[in-house]
Amino acid sequence: MSRKAFYKRGFTLIEILAVVAIIGVIATVIIGLRPGNPHGLEDARRIASTEFRVARNIACSGMNPDRKPEKNPRFNIRSAVLVLNNPDDEDRHLRYLVPIVGGTNSAEKTELSDYRWYASGEGVMLPQGIYFIEPSATGIAVRSSVRPLEGASEVTIDPDTREGGQPFGSGKQKWFAYLFDSNGQTYMAKATFMLAEGRWDPGQKSVVFDDDPFVSGFVIHRSGAISFTRDSDEAEAAAQ
Repeated sequence: MSRKAFYKRGFTLIEILAVVAIIGVIATVIIGLRPGNPHGLEDARRIASTEFRVARNIACSGMNPDRKPEKNPRFNIRSAVLVLNNPDDEDRHLRYLVPIVGGTNSAEKTELSDYRWYASGEGVMLPQGIYFIEPSATGIAVRSSVRPLEGASEVTIDPDTREGGQPFGSGKQKWFAYLFDSNGQTYMAKATFMLAEGRWDPGQKSVVFDDDPFVSGFVIHRSGAISFTRDSDEAEAAAQ
């Protein structure tokens, strides 16, 4: 075959199929390295971390959150980020976050039982299919770490902006709570807030995760600073 004829020769069907097969293998490997909804998972982390930064700034501001501060003075301002834990609320369960702010009616009172709490915003929803990994989640290795408050990792309250605020233990809604003190510090050496793709199982009324799901989240350090992580070992170490 002459050189001119060689360069004019087209690809054979076998050669084309071989190239397509190689591309398919490469694509499968690449897709396998990424979550099914990578933008949703990273967007969820960004949304959640923003709520934590807002809550921390609110605590540091020390401002009385009451609608009538002259009538209801508040001291020792603290804040928190709440994550809804209500399987009866299929749409918002483990996907709805709201920051709250609270204070006591005396500078000498500092116990959580002395606090009155107020919603400091409307709250946000995580992207569809992305869920907070609760501390007791089953079927998943990496879990979030939340410091127990008075013996439990949950609080019960229906946050709103009503005058006078509300104490923990009031209302019907249950939440996981991450607290910041008046210096913007957490109540743990480190806490973790982890997210993963999941699906709602109406029969079990719970979120189901894959055996080895892609996770993303952040570590909340004692200082209140946040560092992102996708590393399960780092998240587990921070929770200890």
